[in-house]
Amino acid sequence: MRLVAAVALLFALPLTAQQPRPARRPTVRPAASAAPAEPAGVPLQADTNVHSGRLANGLQYWIQRNTYPAHRLELRLVVRAGSILEDQDQRGLAHFIEHMGFNGTTHFARNELVSYLESIGVRFGADLNANTVFDETTYILPVPSDKPAIVDRAFDILQDWAAGDQFDPANVKSERGVIMGEWRNGLGAESRIANQEIPLLFKGSRYAVRLPIGDTGIINHATPAPLKRFYHDWYRPDLMAVIAVGDYPVDSLRALITDRFAGLKNPVPERRRVDAPVPLIPGTRVAILTDPEVTTESIQLLVRRPSVTFKTENDERRVLVNAIFSNIAAQRVQLLARKPDAPFVSAGFGPSGFIRDLQVFGVSVNAKQGRSAAAFEATLRELRRLQEHGVLPAELDRTKAAILRGRENAASETGKTESDVLVGGLISAYLYGTVPVAAHERYELAKRILPTITAAEVDSAVRDASRGNDRFIAVIAPDSARPTLPRRDTLLAILARTDTATLVPWTEEAVATTLVPSPPVPGRVVSETTYTSLGISDWRLSNGVRVLIKPTQFKLDQVIIAGGALGGTSLLSDADVLNGSLAPVLVRQSGIGDFDAVSLSRKLAGTIAVTTTEIDNTSEGVFTLTSPKDLETGLEVQWLTLTQPRLDTTAIHALINQVRSQIAHRSDDPTTVFRDTLAAVLTRHSPRAAPITMARLDSLNPQRALAIYRDWFHTFGDFTFVIVGNVHLDSLRPLVAHWLGGLPTDGSHRMWRDIDSLPPDGIVNRVVYKGKEPVAQQTVYFNGPLDSTQANALAGAAAGAILQQRLLDSLRQAMGATYGVSVDASTDRFPRIRYRAEIDFKSSPGQADTLWQAAQRIIAALRATGPTPDELEKFVAQQRREDEVGVSTNDWWLGEISDYVMADGSRTGQPLTNIMQWGRNLDALTPALVQQAAQRYFNPERVARFVLLPEH
Repeated sequence: MRLVAAVALLFALPLTAQQPRPARRPTVRPAASAAPAEPAGVPLQADTNVHSGRLANGLQYWIQRNTYPAHRLELRLVVRAGSILEDQDQRGLAHFIEHMGFNGTTHFARNELVSYLESIGVRFGADLNANTVFDETTYILPVPSDKPAIVDRAFDILQDWAAGDQFDPANVKSERGVIMGEWRNGLGAESRIANQEIPLLFKGSRYAVRLPIGDTGIINHATPAPLKRFYHDWYRPDLMAVIAVGDYPVDSLRALITDRFAGLKNPVPERRRVDAPVPLIPGTRVAILTDPEVTTESIQLLVRRPSVTFKTENDERRVLVNAIFSNIAAQRVQLLARKPDAPFVSAGFGPSGFIRDLQVFGVSVNAKQGRSAAAFEATLRELRRLQEHGVLPAELDRTKAAILRGRENAASETGKTESDVLVGGLISAYLYGTVPVAAHERYELAKRILPTITAAEVDSAVRDASRGNDRFIAVIAPDSARPTLPRRDTLLAILARTDTATLVPWTEEAVATTLVPSPPVPGRVVSETTYTSLGISDWRLSNGVRVLIKPTQFKLDQVIIAGGALGGTSLLSDADVLNGSLAPVLVRQSGIGDFDAVSLSRKLAGTIAVTTTEIDNTSEGVFTLTSPKDLETGLEVQWLTLTQPRLDTTAIHALINQVRSQIAHRSDDPTTVFRDTLAAVLTRHSPRAAPITMARLDSLNPQRALAIYRDWFHTFGDFTFVIVGNVHLDSLRPLVAHWLGGLPTDGSHRMWRDIDSLPPDGIVNRVVYKGKEPVAQQTVYFNGPLDSTQANALAGAAAGAILQQRLLDSLRQAMGATYGVSVDASTDRFPRIRYRAEIDFKSSPGQADTLWQAAQRIIAALRATGPTPDELEKFVAQQRREDEVGVSTNDWWLGEISDYVMADGSRTGQPLTNIMQWGRNLDALTPALVQQAAQRYFNPERVARFVLLPEH
């Protein structure tokens, strides 16, 4: 486990158990240079589409009009109040207050806020959320913006979070259990290690004693008084910002902010908000931490660096220099990791942000079993090599090209970037004073600055980056590894040796200039069908390949290609399943055509052309991500991947050694043991579904894997390709004819076999005793056959979503016994038409049976009476909003077309014209249909219950 991961785990506490959306910004400042102070440079110019201001009471706001996705608005309330501001009797209450914002406010009684938002299509957890960290609390509110009344009501919610929490004693009491459930969810080896590590890392600072999750004794006895005191002291306008990004007029948003927040008053007297500086501690602190459930060995070195803001062109230059440095370092250690005798699985080093004003230079090493000291030294030697000899001209040019292409890609998507991505930059502007620069301007800056960055400048940054007299080393490993772990004196000796080592310069071989020296003979398009209402063209090529094209303007610099055929590992013997399923991984490790994996990466620097292949149970396929500019290169890489795979035995040997280290202690992890048990029982111990163990890894035969790969990808007459993105049919046609029409075919056809082991019939109960922490994890699995007339997947999904909400209302809200509940109900169309549904939740061990009994009663009620009209309306609203956004994305169209083509496991699939039936399908849902689905999908006579409990 790496320290930064542990910090992220403990410091960011979302309101709900579901994962927050990608818009959530890290709590650190953007990576900055370790360069010494210098005269201020030319100020960066803020995006002219960003409007900011400050009300008389001190509240700040940032507004940006953005129409992608259309009719959506991302709102944030950011409060510069987190756990470091808690008094001794308030530890954990900053996070508790975040929860109370959903439990009774001025405009919404308890549960009404969530209920209202669900009725307009906002999902609790997936959309609506909040998180608390050391220094701030962020409330996340995405809403539809097609109706002014909805936006107006959304600002009622923001206003309530800022000043309208009620702290009803009964609600406070019931929420204690929910937060304790959240605490239990975080228990395990990572939290135990972090609880030892963080006080050492932040020694002498409030960060060391104010973890956001807080003190469970205080949480368990929380009352309104200390909550209100924190809310009064710190939830005030001069410590708040409102961020609004989306499809809504700027003037209207500014007026709403003024109307709702201008009247808020700062408390009198005001408590002074004081940051929590981490004191400089000269020397090297070392923490050697082991745990019986840690499964890998790792070492991390952190060197404190001066903080640098992101406000001037000099800062942007440092960002680019550091990006060059970090990318070159990553390329070098990745190459070393491909050697069988490499002591590490992965490694890396470079400057980065950390928390608030604390920035670091970090060295991170994931060591092979028993080789932590050697891995640490090997990584530091590469750092020393860079410091001593600098970067190569070819490395510099290649990395500049890659960075510039990334900036170009971002600039091309101006107006096509999701609002929940843009909002992060505005949050950073408020919290850290950074300048929100438009993507096209950053591209122009890169075009101007990158050519002037010299190798000498990068070399200087490399030499300076790791200098510092405040160092922290953390060694983390399984208990059983303790005898072989390096001790403090060994680690310090390694630092001393590598700081002064004399090493030979880095060298690299030249890369071939031609990607495909012998191109295929082009085929031709022999027939065309157009689905006008869908904007889809259906081409049949002379070699039998089918190509479906959906030109879009959703992303201007994106083209995605997916191709597949039926067959898969179902056609292999049990003994060959591992070879077949891992064959694409071994090819990816080896390379294609005249290029090994490293030289291919170098050749493709500065282009967007990534191809991966897969062989699963019933099909084999390829996926390519490229762009209009790089489309032919992307198709060339795809053609080579399919027709000219390599076998690099040295690189594969290295990969196998890496996997050995990663799985050596997998049986020590409780969750892994639990999931392995579940998989074994549900597949009736099928050898085809067995996890990768040392014994299975020993049976892997790379030569046989390559033979399977070549067999599965030697003829393409059965393949269907889907191309979605910014393409033009006329210019695409010759490329498709050449690189898809040129794929070989021998006229043979494959079809998958039905070899899957069915889950056991009837009722299954299995308890696994593993782990130290006082937490129970439950997975309840329903499954059974459907006939073709019953396979109403949408009704099943609705039944699952409504059941999940009922379980949350009961187990979380009413009982306060769990943090979250997940329910997934779906339909498999092949190899057999079957339903499957899964329920997951955690609790205290003593409540495991009680909660399952309560869940059974809720399931029985849904099966007996079906959903209420209100419940169904909420599901329909949420699904409709989700599809309205999805239909404007390339991923949605790629997935839908691919699903329809191979939906039933046949070569004909389902009619493409059904793709846009989702609106009518939603309209056709009735409580009776959902009740029938609940009766099928949650049949108590066909259920397997698995419970993970701590060891006795």
